[in-house]
Amino acid sequence: MTSPVRVAVVGAGSMGANHARVYAGLKGVELVGVVDADADRAAAVAASFGGEAFASLAELEGRVDAASVAVPSSLHLEVGRELFALGIHCLVEKPLAVTPADGLALAQSAADAGRTLVVGHIEQFNPAVEQLGRILRAGDRIRAVEAHRMSAVSSRITDVDVVADLMIHDIEIVLALVGRDVVDVTARGVAGPGSGPLSYVTALLTFDDGTLATLTASRITQDQVRTLRVTTDERLFAVDYSAQELHIYRQGRIGMLDAGDLDDGQYVLDVGTERVFVRRAEPLASELAHFVACVRGDEQPRVDGARAVRAIELAAQITQIASEEHR
Repeated sequence: MTSPVRVAVVGAGSMGANHARVYAGLKGVELVGVVDADADRAAAVAASFGGEAFASLAELEGRVDAASVAVPSSLHLEVGRELFALGIHCLVEKPLAVTPADGLALAQSAADAGRTLVVGHIEQFNPAVEQLGRILRAGDRIRAVEAHRMSAVSSRITDVDVVADLMIHDIEIVLALVGRDVVDVTARGVAGPGSGPLSYVTALLTFDDGTLATLTASRITQDQVRTLRVTTDERLFAVDYSAQELHIYRQGRIGMLDAGDLDDGQYVLDVGTERVFVRRAEPLASELAHFVACVRGDEQPRVDGARAVRAIELAAQITQIASEEHR
């Protein structure tokens, strides 16, 4: 495919607007338009970044090659199925669907239509995470992983709990890094204001090789935290997702200081710290460029339907356990 890839964005909320902005600046891409049931919102996004405003998916038939699905998660199955039936390749924002069954159904719809499905797990395109993956693939044995993803109260997402909204980012990253089967899950959680869905959850995952992963996600914490720490036999890797930074800590020598410096029996631990060079980039731009390359047949989806469903299955298990313990 040498002509521009014609794309549309379905959903004119904040995420949809960001997709439109990025598509408008990608080489070899034509932003055909924006679809939203709210005509004014669709028109506003189209006016800002180009293309037409559409009120229905049917209007895209024959006019676009690919689309970003940035509607509420509860609508992913319905919207994705219709787009695949129209012969349109799709990038579906995470989570792929609300339930594992819906995720499998959507992946099957893509396969039946012979269309590409890419799932928008954007942290896979965070340069710090990419660099971490490259280093770990050289042979470090992972022993434990710890992830924190904390945010303040927000009305941004209301149709899923904090596990499907926020923790699923880290679930997908941890599954990819460890590359083993989860054999045990423990989880605890609390609801947010009122009787809404779980808004603070901590989960402990045990993998079949003994590796542990502790994940905490919150929508009620008055700070924004996005961190990942990976402990291996020799090193500790610390990722700041937001700053796109990666630090490595190595244990050095342990020895006794001179008696004149400290009381007898006191020791010093020499820890070496390295800040790894990370070439910063906008993860969404990298993700959408990857999607376009997949549509062209130049790349394979980094996160496909099967991989996304695995993350949904684990997220659903965490939610179920945390909900039962919360009662």
